[in-house]
Amino acid sequence: MPIDFCALADDPRFFLAFREAARALLQFHDEDPRIGALFSSQQRWLMCHAALALACSQDPQVSGSGLYAAPFIELAVAKNVVSRNTAADFIREVVHFGFAAPVASRDDRRKRLLQPTEVARQAMSNWLELHLAMLDRLDGGSRAEHHRSEPTMVNRLQPTIAERLLEAPGMRHQGPAFDHFTWANAGGLLMDHLIASLKVEDAYAASLPERIPAGAISLAEVSHRFRISRTHAKRMLDRAVELGDVGWSAGRGESEVWVSRRLVGQYWRYQAEKCAIIDSAFHAVMGCSADHDPADLRASAPAAAGAADPA
Repeated sequence: MPIDFCALADDPRFFLAFREAARALLQFHDEDPRIGALFSSQQRWLMCHAALALACSQDPQVSGSGLYAAPFIELAVAKNVVSRNTAADFIREVVHFGFAAPVASRDDRRKRLLQPTEVARQAMSNWLELHLAMLDRLDGGSRAEHHRSEPTMVNRLQPTIAERLLEAPGMRHQGPAFDHFTWANAGGLLMDHLIASLKVEDAYAASLPERIPAGAISLAEVSHRFRISRTHAKRMLDRAVELGDVGWSAGRGESEVWVSRRLVGQYWRYQAEKCAIIDSAFHAVMGCSADHDPADLRASAPAAAGAADPA
């Protein structure tokens, strides 16, 4: 059986896993900032999953299957992700920046089949393997190894993963601390930066301190790294300060930053729900039983110190 949300929600090993994953995601961004820009807000992240799901669903025997602009726009609107105009702009953007390319055809140019380029496919493969490895870290499974040995696995998994992500309320909202960052342009990257910098090694969701140290932060470095203006970066941090979710141990800009227990808790729940969705899809699509029973996972986890709700 797949690992469920409850098994992830207070396991300190999962904290270490998603902190390491945040560092890996930032490295992906640094290696190709275009990828980071493509996923720079939760709206865009959801649209990426929707587009890739359609592309991976292409069946040469089924007319109209695959990634076309019109069905993508309809899907994005039907799932209440974005407006029709925003979806249309996004699909033009992914073609313009080389993440998808039209397939040569004599058909109506207004109905062109689009296929993800190798850059986009590799980014999706990296994202999937990262999350499968997070799950393996908890139960000693071999999901990531299966993925490496079967490169086409992403084509089978992505439609189911995307469908469940698009339907899950937790993929859009976890609370004011999380939502403030994830819906802002490059806010998710900034939030990953804060999480990746957390200085705590033995974390239970229920026993995190109210303020968790996260090292120094430079507006100049953040704006340069994520290709945003210093004004925008400052605005995001200022709002987080107003919400009580980010602060400085002494003078602003002259001391270590802290991140609130509430923000970490909402991020934790988001990661737990996302990974549970991915593992459920993995088992449903691959038709396999879990490498380890979730009961074994719970038995091997350190005893939790208190309730599981980290918020």
